[in-house]
Amino acid sequence: PLPKGGRGGVEKAPPGVESPPLSKGGHGGVGSSGRRLALARWIASAENQLTARVIVNRVWQFHFGRGIVRSPNNFGQLGDPPTHPELLDWLACDFVDSGWQLKRLHRQIMLSAAYQMSSRASEAGLKADPGNDLFWRYDMRRLSAEEIRDSVLAVSGKLNPKMYGPGVYPEITREVLEGQSMPGSGWGHSPPEEQARRSVYIHVKRSLIVPLLSTFDFPETDASCAARFATTQPAQAFSMLNSKFIEEQSRFLAERLRKEAGDEPAAQVTWALKLATSREPSPAAVQRGLALMQSLEKKHGVSGEKALAYYCLVVLNLNEFVYLD
Repeated sequence: PLPKGGRGGVEKAPPGVESPPLSKGGHGGVGSSGRRLALARWIASAENQLTARVIVNRVWQFHFGRGIVRSPNNFGQLGDPPTHPELLDWLACDFVDSGWQLKRLHRQIMLSAAYQMSSRASEAGLKADPGNDLFWRYDMRRLSAEEIRDSVLAVSGKLNPKMYGPGVYPEITREVLEGQSMPGSGWGHSPPEEQARRSVYIHVKRSLIVPLLSTFDFPETDASCAARFATTQPAQAFSMLNSKFIEEQSRFLAERLRKEAGDEPAAQVTWALKLATSREPSPAAVQRGLALMQSLEKKHGVSGEKALAYYCLVVLNLNEFVYLD
């Protein structure tokens, strides 16, 4: 249990945690009891394994789409019990023993046999465990809103890996801004290189979420989000095909292909698919891309440069690009 105490009184530190000495601070030199520091030490104590279990479960949920405990905000009696309690305990203990190293935890999970399972189902498996509680296959999951945006920027070659600093303001169309009571109020203007930073640095205004993120189930900003929804709806396809951001990144990708793969269309298509899917494309996939570009040029009178940009738009809309299989 958390430490208890009367209002204005000095609370005792939890068992096993030494209270820091009183220090002067606040208004009028009123002494501080150090209760917040004592609570922080208790939360991060190696003796309190609940904290480690929660962190490990969140990281597992990020990689698998759901946690070992399916109710990540509730580890109590009203929450869901862990499907693999021994695994959760082992990961938590190992996490603490390794110095709370998140990078090591990510590596452990991603190198596991469970993470490397195929998402292909079998009739016997679906009959025995339809909810995949035993992780006998990998649950295909769609990338989150931020992952999709960052992946588009990475493939186009425009992702700015700069770290830290204040939030950035991606460009938002006038039509969206006019939906505010005071159009454009509270939304700044960042230079293009800053707009291309990772989505974690995007300024979050509760009444104005970047449309691409909002379309792909960016969580509500008024409450904590235990788990993301992953919907499939028409607005997502419209955003990925017609938005100014995706159209611009398609052109950037086409420029990257001409620079890195040369002027040969087959080489451009092959390199585009390798960048987007992280695998060697099949000959059939390359031929489909070439056929599309040729059709655009011959039937629709599109220039070779624009045909390549249109093909890049198709590549960024591949299911394999936005889903982990």
